[in-house]
Amino acid sequence: MRKGLIAGAVVIVLAGGGYLGAQAYSSQRFDSEIEKLVTRLDASPDWQVTRDDVDSGWFHSSGRIEARYVAVAQNADPVAVEVPYQAGHGLLETTLNGEAQVRGSGGETLFGDVLASEGPMTWTGRFLTREQKLEAHFMLPGFSQTVSVPTQDPAGEITTARDMQLDFDGMTLDLEQADGKVTVQGDAPRLRMADDQTDILIEGTTLSGTFEGDDQAFKQAMSLNIPTTTVTPEGNPSVVTRDLRYAVEANLDAERLVMQLQANVGETQVQDQSIFDGGFALTLDHVDGDAYRALVAALDEHLADIQTAIDSEDDARIRAALQPLQPSIQALLAGSPHLSLDSLTANSPVLGMNMRGSGELGVDGAGIEDWNLDTMAADTLQREVVRRLEGRLTLEGAPALLMMFLGLPLTSDPLQLELTDGVLDINGQQIPLVPLLVDPG
Repeated sequence: MRKGLIAGAVVIVLAGGGYLGAQAYSSQRFDSEIEKLVTRLDASPDWQVTRDDVDSGWFHSSGRIEARYVAVAQNADPVAVEVPYQAGHGLLETTLNGEAQVRGSGGETLFGDVLASEGPMTWTGRFLTREQKLEAHFMLPGFSQTVSVPTQDPAGEITTARDMQLDFDGMTLDLEQADGKVTVQGDAPRLRMADDQTDILIEGTTLSGTFEGDDQAFKQAMSLNIPTTTVTPEGNPSVVTRDLRYAVEANLDAERLVMQLQANVGETQVQDQSIFDGGFALTLDHVDGDAYRALVAALDEHLADIQTAIDSEDDARIRAALQPLQPSIQALLAGSPHLSLDSLTANSPVLGMNMRGSGELGVDGAGIEDWNLDTMAADTLQREVVRRLEGRLTLEGAPALLMMFLGLPLTSDPLQLELTDGVLDINGQQIPLVPLLVDPG
């Protein structure tokens, strides 16, 4: 009997020790993943990310993550994103919840002070210990208020600000991270923007995307879908567009960057009359991987200076700010980048248009890596770049207005454009893009 009691006690102790050990492992893995995430985000030169107020335990943990944007342009207010969290650790998963708030330099909050929302953004989530998977559900609050927005005249000058009414029904965002891959899915039911000139209503917006890799090599895809957009100008009938879609994919490996872009506009109607639908697809390839990485690194390092120079509207200052980008841009051109228009459609019963198109534009990069940009005059550089451009564009069913603008007979179909050696050929009519490229003979 005594031996049985001892054996039972040993089993209980071992089971309890195993449970506590598993519990400690679960909390430790969660803490480790959070620390890796903070370190990864802090590696960006534009953001300073820290974690403080950390209280780590076997059953419960808490803390606060702060991301402060440090690449602030001149006259721009710095912002900070605060994410306090609470975590409850179990053997197989950790449950999470918390709030997120954006604060300006004066301590004002985005959700509450700037936007009259009912509260900050909230979120819930869980971390699956065995699968090493993080799932999070974010909820952005809705708001309704009048804001003052600047306007521009046709010359681009800022004029007197006007009031705009914003009505936002909130947004949900689901995020999943596992095996180095991040998946995002978002939904925004309704956004309305109205002033004394135009009322814009956007309904049913969805956002989805995936990302895996890092800034050295990655695969990413993102799509945006808007089922219905209604634009109502003051005193005029509404323009309703169905099925607006935008999608982009990008792949960067050791050698190349390849990007694909698609955009489509579904049927657009005015008073039940169809007036337009169309879309296009583009592919960018032959982009040297090392040159792209160098250009991104240079942009990250000098972005604040470039933005400040642009804000100053000083041409000399802008040229000086862009100068550090020249070596990587030169390397990109030397790789002979190529842009193709895979498809183009534009249909308009009102205009009698049923247009289809395709084309391509590339750069002959041979020898560009040997150019000495410090000694080349600006006009010489312009001529050399234009001369190396090679492209074509074919449009079937081009609208009559375009043909008249180009001075071509309305029967000139298809419209064909070719670019080579700095000369643009439009259905047999040659137009030198740089006059000095023309051979006098």
